Amino acid sequence: MRILPVRLVLAALGVALLLVACASGSGGGSGAASTPEAVATLAGSTPAAASAAGGGSGGATSTDPCNLATPEMVATAFGGTSSPGVPGNARNCTFTVTGGSVPTVDVYYYGTAGEWDGIRAGFESNREGTTDVAGIGSQAFHPNDAGPTELVIVAGDAVYSVSAGFKASDDVNADVAELATAIAARLGG
Repeated sequence: MRILPVRLVLAALGVALLLVACASGSGGGSGAASTPEAVATLAGSTPAAASAAGGGSGGATSTDPCNLATPEMVATAFGGTSSPGVPGNARNCTFTVTGGSVPTVDVYYYGTAGEWDGIRAGFESNREGTTDVAGIGSQAFHPNDAGPTELVIVAGDAVYSVSAGFKASDDVNADVAELATAIAARLGG
């Protein structure tokens, strides 16, 4: 059995706390737009249409993070081949990569563009601050504890992130930015 590095556990805990804070409506959002039905409607879809699109298939944008990226998009960015995304417990979708620059890639859905300020404030408080990243979506940043191996982006009406864990290298950082940019293009941002 492999023991997870402390930073990874702390990062996961920080993300979980951020999600709880955002879902409760504190930090700038009313919470009402975070329900699956409300967000799907705002994103131009319905919950039924989003479900019909299938996990990891890259269908309609909704609260399902597996609808933000396709295995093909992940493989193009990280090399190798990618499995379909598997929904996680923290509004995340995990893609397993074989023969690429990292073993797994997570895509998270955090909320709507209207919730951006509250989401960013949560990262500022819980993830050692943030650093702006230009050229991806309407706005983007990386949490300072993860660096460019994780990017948080607002594009269209969705706030999402792409994370390759804490395996930093110039190649991995570029791969994260490439997938984040491809998702932003799909979302119209």
